[in-house]
Amino acid sequence: MKKLILMILAFSLAKVAFAGAYQEVLTPPTYTQAECEATPNSLWVDAAWRESGKGKQASACLKYFPSENVAGASTALIFVDGDVYTSPGHDTSTYDILKAKNTEFANLIAKQAGLPVIRLARPGTFGSSGMSHVLDRRMPIETYLIDAAVTRLKERYGFHRIQLAGQSTGGGLVGGLMTLGRDDIDCAVISSGVTSVKTRSSHLNSPFFHKGQDETGHDLKEVYDPIDHVSGIVPDQSRRVFILADPRDEAVSFASQKEFHEKLIKSGISSTLLTDTAEDERHHILAAPAQRIAGWCKGGKTDGEIRELLKTGHASGRSA
Repeated sequence: MKKLILMILAFSLAKVAFAGAYQEVLTPPTYTQAECEATPNSLWVDAAWRESGKGKQASACLKYFPSENVAGASTALIFVDGDVYTSPGHDTSTYDILKAKNTEFANLIAKQAGLPVIRLARPGTFGSSGMSHVLDRRMPIETYLIDAAVTRLKERYGFHRIQLAGQSTGGGLVGGLMTLGRDDIDCAVISSGVTSVKTRSSHLNSPFFHKGQDETGHDLKEVYDPIDHVSGIVPDQSRRVFILADPRDEAVSFASQKEFHEKLIKSGISSTLLTDTAEDERHHILAAPAQRIAGWCKGGKTDGEIRELLKTGHASGRSA
């Protein structure tokens, strides 16, 4: 009987933990501007854009997790992670680990990449407000809020130019920021990036795609698809762009990632396609090597040197 009671208690606690994580990404917290500005490592951002011919605007309080060496630095690597929620019943352990260790991971990568690191929490994740991560990720509101947050980080720390890296949909956001005309990026690394949303969806061949929808339930034509906005990328001889992919990726097809790379090249935007081995079951997670590549790029490594470092395993270690 005691064992049964303990099992029931453990199951109940697991349900509570899941409900907490689920609720956080379904219905994010809300803050006033004053509350946000009084909270350490938080940014109050305002964004305005046009969507479907109509003017839109949004405000949010976005959290970020800086490495210890950010203060006084001339630049930093700003990293944006992928989706943290996919469907009801999804295992939340990864979300819980990241929530507890975002700062630890920032410090780890800062040492490995040789750059200060800021892990920027997407709207609706890790305490950030602004939108539901479950319902509104990949919509224009997310791209514009992240863009506003990057600008605020530059202002707060006095950066002139920045380095960007993003994993999966976070990589899509890095691509999206480039399409908004940013001219302050030295190195942009997109790993396993959702930069061609509609093509990726067609390759997944999901029930959502057959209904013309993204996994969020929005029409695919409504999402912010970076490949549709490549014309917004401004020429910049100082900027280097890397598309990092595993050809076996089951979550974001290699073909969709290559399609974005080829669209950049066709549009006169310099881009380097790199391949690496993702060690997770879906051959998808390349966040750590992406951030190291950003450090090598800023450090002046050539494309050939970076390829050799990847080949010899210097980018191994996928914990961050």
